Amino acid sequence: MLSSDSCKIESDSISEFSMTNSTTGPEPKVIRVYDDMEVITKLGDLDGGFQCLLDKVKQDLHAAKDVALFLKKRAAIEEEYGKQMNKLAQSMSESYEKLHYKPNTYGTVWTSFLKVHETIGDQRVKFASDIAEVADDVQIMCKDTEKSRKQIKEIGTRHDRNRIESELALEKCKQKYDMSSEDWERAILAKNSMDDAHIPKKGLFKSNKTPTQLKRQVDDSCTKANQAHTAYKNQLVTTNAARQDYYTSQLPSDIKTLKSTGDECCTAIRYQLARYAYIFEEALTLDGLALDNDEGNGLRSLTEKIDFNHDTAESVKEFSVKANSLKKKDIPYQEYPMSSTALNVLKPNPVFAVDLTKLMQRDGQEIPSIVIKCAEAVEKSGLNTVGLYRISGTSTQIQRLKSAFDRSCETVDLSSEENSGDVNNITSVLKLWFRELPDPLFPQSSYQHFMNAAKIENDRMRVLGLHTIINDLPDAHYATLKYIMRHLDKVQQHQEYNKMTTANLSTIFGMTLLGGDQNKSIASAEDNQRLADTHWHVKVIQTILENYSLIFEPDEE
Repeated sequence: MLSSDSCKIESDSISEFSMTNSTTGPEPKVIRVYDDMEVITKLGDLDGGFQCLLDKVKQDLHAAKDVALFLKKRAAIEEEYGKQMNKLAQSMSESYEKLHYKPNTYGTVWTSFLKVHETIGDQRVKFASDIAEVADDVQIMCKDTEKSRKQIKEIGTRHDRNRIESELALEKCKQKYDMSSEDWERAILAKNSMDDAHIPKKGLFKSNKTPTQLKRQVDDSCTKANQAHTAYKNQLVTTNAARQDYYTSQLPSDIKTLKSTGDECCTAIRYQLARYAYIFEEALTLDGLALDNDEGNGLRSLTEKIDFNHDTAESVKEFSVKANSLKKKDIPYQEYPMSSTALNVLKPNPVFAVDLTKLMQRDGQEIPSIVIKCAEAVEKSGLNTVGLYRISGTSTQIQRLKSAFDRSCETVDLSSEENSGDVNNITSVLKLWFRELPDPLFPQSSYQHFMNAAKIENDRMRVLGLHTIINDLPDAHYATLKYIMRHLDKVQQHQEYNKMTTANLSTIFGMTLLGGDQNKSIASAEDNQRLADTHWHVKVIQTILENYSLIFEPDEE
């Protein structure tokens, strides 16, 4: 926004200071400050200078309107604050007096405490009134400035339109002069062609006009050209005079008047903001005196007069006369005796958090149905999904699938419309099943053997070591591991589409298959060691995936 006593315009060539200390930052740019006449001259020399100043005054108007709006809203806030403060203090005072018939140190201080807030509320209401008065003055100034700007704009536009119309008239005279001269030139050339008798004219090139007609045409076109020339020269003088008057008198006058209007707007804004600042400071000072003063009626001084020990002793003394003793014995726990039928309905054959060997013995199959169902569903329609097994599904859908598998694994249909909408829900429930196994897929008893094999630097020896350990796994663990590794091998074969390389899959399934439940709230020392071995978990899974055909014998046809 333009200042009240000068207008700042960045000069075409900005002076730069040479900095002796390179640590002080980049060299600053200096903006030259022009006086009023320099501003008027500068804008008068620029194309669109008048419009530039119009836009600047419009920006100042917007700034003034923002100030008025701010002050109006601030006044409304302060008025509401003051009224609500008074209302709150009065209601709290009345409420306390109704409920506390017996006075004490706290009650006396609390009543005075609320009166301080009533005083602050009254002061805030007056502060709001003062702010509203400033806002009204700013709004009146905005209307006056807007009216003046509109009038100056109309005058300036009219002056500019007169100049443009004069230039258009000159352009029309110039075009008429050029066309007349061109017609005269063609007539001269036609007559000259007729005079050259040695050039025969046949067909289309034969002129139908006699020499007399051609001479008359030359004379007529010459007269018209001279008339157009005279009109063009006269209009040129008129247009240049109009331009001279516009650029030397009208435009500078319009710019000067407009700048004066803008300066008045800026000065008024600065004055009203200073006025608001003074009123604000005065209100804060009055609030400060209400909060703390030499008379001892401030909030801090009042709080020091409260003696809670005395008040508590009086209350206890009065209450102990009529109160009964407490019964402090513990209440015994009473468990609800749910029927066995209901328990079977809730979880007849759960599959989550059940040991693999127990699942095999119960269901009569080495590979759990949940693993087969989830893997087949992924392989059927999800192998090309970007971020497969990396992106998690929706928590509510995962828990719904988990409950469905726990109720009846065999009846779960993952190809249904409800379950096949997002393959990430299926992959997430499968990973959750592995994490909740009591004994991980890589059993705890073999955990250290797998870690030792993972640390073998020789690739071939590492593969042989893992092959030996895997062959010694319990049947349920071996069969499930072989099945899930074959499934992940199919996933990585589609890495061109799903972006899931062997390394990515190994990172995801490392802790899932070797680390047990990652969601425990309390971690044991064994859990902490498994977390420290995370990179070796990844090594184990990656080695198995990369050497699947060597470690596992192919299925018999």
